[in-house]
Amino acid sequence: MRRLETSRMLLAVAAATALAGVGAGPSGLVATAATYPGELSSSSPVAVVASGLESPRSLAWGPDSHLLVAEAGTRPSVCSGTECYGLTGTISDISSGTPVRIVTGLVSSSTGNVVGPSGLTYVDGQLYTLEAGSPQDVPLWLPKDLRKTLKDQAGALLDVTGGSISVVANPGKVDYQWTEEHLELSAGDFEGNPYALTPNPGGGFYLADAGANTLDSVDERGKVRVLAFIPPTPAGPDAVPTCLDVGTDGAVYVGELTGARSSGTAASVYRYEPSSGSLTVWQSGFSAITGCGFGANGDFYVTEFSTTGFPPAGPPAGVVIQISPDGTRTVLGAGQLFAPGGFLAGLDGSVYVANNIVFPGAGPRTGEVVKIG
Repeated sequence: MRRLETSRMLLAVAAATALAGVGAGPSGLVATAATYPGELSSSSPVAVVASGLESPRSLAWGPDSHLLVAEAGTRPSVCSGTECYGLTGTISDISSGTPVRIVTGLVSSSTGNVVGPSGLTYVDGQLYTLEAGSPQDVPLWLPKDLRKTLKDQAGALLDVTGGSISVVANPGKVDYQWTEEHLELSAGDFEGNPYALTPNPGGGFYLADAGANTLDSVDERGKVRVLAFIPPTPAGPDAVPTCLDVGTDGAVYVGELTGARSSGTAASVYRYEPSSGSLTVWQSGFSAITGCGFGANGDFYVTEFSTTGFPPAGPPAGVVIQISPDGTRTVLGAGQLFAPGGFLAGLDGSVYVANNIVFPGAGPRTGEVVKIG
């Protein structure tokens, strides 16, 4: 997992540099989220529903409508220089407000910030998560047993139902190979880093790879297929897709973080049409997208890691943008979200996001999940 914190990932070194030395957390923002022309500002309440999380990422509704979150984990203990590896990733049930870790032993790594399990979904009675990275990047110097576990899990789609861990497919491996075979798109930079996951209504899954910059499918037999390449933005080298959802029209909507040196309006949401394979920009003018999806009301929501581009120009004060069917945009959570990520539609019309998903210098359990509305 050689490049899990470059500009092609959510937890980029650039972001860590931008955040270094910042002392404000969720309760003490020192940057105010902006309202862009044509957007409305909402006073919807923001409430913390669970805290004490270890680098939280994606959210999902589990059995009996329990609220689940994927946590990348704490800094692993097996290190060589600044590179550390281990099994600190978890899945937690936060329905009670206190994290109950129902899956443990998921691989994690760190060269400053921790990465590990990210995408999360519960479908047909089974719980699935995506692991960061690819087996090609697992270093040789690791102890034999840990290296084997990392080779098995890195970049994998895992079935973690009941706390057991089994590999369904390895899109990270496939996408790494795809970048090797498509030098004109990867610019010779080989990487697989699956990040976001959603069920395919026709069976299997769709996923976004933030390293290869691809939209993939995984069928019910575990076969991985690259469906589309998400092009780079004019200002940055990479799209870095970090979220996706399927609309009632059957199309797949994909949001991008954007690479380094991107402005506060550089990110877009793409629409992929499965029947034709076409990929087009659906909505644009966003900043550093880390979560997206359709709400219970049919509106589309975008989580912005920061409102000032990527890396953020100062502390990452983020927001959630609500987009109505007529295109009206409403800003939610302004001034109350700090480095937010992920998105989950609430069953009652509210929305949930992970907050404080990465914060260099803070303790390992500073993450939280908040409810808006």
